[in-house]
Amino acid sequence: MSVMKSLDTVIEGCRKGDQAMQRELYERYSARFYALSRRYAKDDFIAKEILVDGFLEVFNNIKKYRGEGSFEGWMHTIFVRKASASYHRETLLPTCREDEILEDMKAEQNDIDRQIDIKEAFVVALRRLSDDDRSLFNVIAIEGYSFPEASRLFDTPPTTLKSRYYKIKQILGEELKMQLGDRYLRE
Repeated sequence: MSVMKSLDTVIEGCRKGDQAMQRELYERYSARFYALSRRYAKDDFIAKEILVDGFLEVFNNIKKYRGEGSFEGWMHTIFVRKASASYHRETLLPTCREDEILEDMKAEQNDIDRQIDIKEAFVVALRRLSDDDRSLFNVIAIEGYSFPEASRLFDTPPTTLKSRYYKIKQILGEELKMQLGDRYLRE
């Protein structure tokens, strides 16, 4: 049974090229960053490629991490950039964390049919968006990027992204209203 090392120890070991420390860093964060990669990828194979590319970039650039801000946040930025680049390169169809969004909707615990209706409607609404709009929605609404941060990813002015994002939200709202009716959206 291995004892988990402190994050600072693992980072320092990775800076020295210690493979055991690289393995430990991978084991700590691979599930989280695989989930992020999977949201952008159209299948598991591409998600795994993004995961590998992301960790390679982390290991190759870990000496550049200066301890300013969260290490996980620094890694998150690398993985989002890798996933976004993969999307643009391969014109991937990103998916969304529907289950996590639905948890935030605070659906009644015994109303399973209602939850399924909302989830299916949300998936249908997302799939009707263009690939670019789906990607923008994912980066801002799901990943929590600010408009200036997203603007660097999409190489588009923040004001343009902001207006596109609000239009996307309006389209999603109208689609959900059409599918579910007003009674679901009032709660």
